[in-house]
Amino acid sequence: MEQHAPSLAGSLVFDPRDRATINNPIPVLKRLQALEPVHWCEPLRSWVITGYDDAKFVLRNDTFSADRMSPFFSALAPERQSKIEKLIRYLSTWVAFKDPPDHTRLRKAMKLVFNPEMVEQQRAMVEATVETLVGQLEGKREFDFIAEYAFPLPAMVIMRLLGLPERDMDAVREWSANMQLFIGSATTSTEKYSLAEAGAVAMADYFMGAIKERERRPRSDLLTELMALREAEEALTDDEVVGTAMLFLFGGHETTTNLIGNGVRALLNHPDQLRRLKESPSLVESAIEEILRYDGPTGASVRVVGSTQTLHGKVLEAGQRVFVMINAANHDPRVFDQPEKFDICRSPNLHLTFNYGPHFCMGAPLARLEGQIAISGVLNRLPGLALASRHYEYMDTMIMRGVREMPVTNA
Repeated sequence: MEQHAPSLAGSLVFDPRDRATINNPIPVLKRLQALEPVHWCEPLRSWVITGYDDAKFVLRNDTFSADRMSPFFSALAPERQSKIEKLIRYLSTWVAFKDPPDHTRLRKAMKLVFNPEMVEQQRAMVEATVETLVGQLEGKREFDFIAEYAFPLPAMVIMRLLGLPERDMDAVREWSANMQLFIGSATTSTEKYSLAEAGAVAMADYFMGAIKERERRPRSDLLTELMALREAEEALTDDEVVGTAMLFLFGGHETTTNLIGNGVRALLNHPDQLRRLKESPSLVESAIEEILRYDGPTGASVRVVGSTQTLHGKVLEAGQRVFVMINAANHDPRVFDQPEKFDICRSPNLHLTFNYGPHFCMGAPLARLEGQIAISGVLNRLPGLALASRHYEYMDTMIMRGVREMPVTNA
């Protein structure tokens, strides 16, 4: 249903399409936080929430829906719907875009196969993968940190968990990058719908083929365990198995790639904190939490207003979208002392990077484990690592935050 835009008189300007804002959104978001914490963003045709307490309120409140796929799709003209029909078909099965009772059912089923105990059992595998990748980099004087380390590590881990061959990583990366344009709410790509549809179709076909193979010859892997959930008490449908596998593959490497890349960049840009970590390796857990807060892999989380309500004097109408700016909330000075300071010993550090409330990220334990092992491993084994540039271009996406390329040198 068409929504009326609120009056913009006297409003601050937040344009997420601006390249300077994409690279460094914090200054403008902090101004909104201080002067207009509930802001109507005309380029997004959505509300933007920047305060920490407001973010928690929206994320935990069931009057704000996580299902942003259904209203978006239903509002499209039939000819536009046909162009992204399969994309929506599979994304609509993702627990991230579900409300109760489906969200409750899916999350309960997923916990049977993906939980902190299972993650901890992967520690040796993650350590071995880090050893292999760092070993390949030790003799290189220059390389792209994302392409040769931050991407392949989490991709290899999640593909091994799912029982997929590593030779398919390049294809997976292409499909994920195309899907990310839509899932991540890219603001400038003119082909994001067609590219995302193609990526989703290719990934779904890939998993359907892998499922058929396991139906003939079951294996000991996460995909086989997901298939077994079709027979569980609250069974998953065939589409939900494929969609959940896609979610594991997409989310299992995209977020952690950005965590590792952003984290190493933050440490190299703050040599005092890097030295502190090297002198006290036990600080790595605290360092990861500060990386997640300071420049974490989550830019925003999206909700849809379920029923008209008022927040900070602004009327949020039913059906309007809300972008909860996680990176701004993580820099709220009312919660974090000196939020612009990168401090690996910060405590407490109650950041919202992994969401809050019923949609808290199930992959958080795996991302933390990989981040701790990956960053410790590369800094210990490559002590001469340095950034090759003072400037890196961040991806055009509202939801994820990271860079696609990060040239480094290794003295």
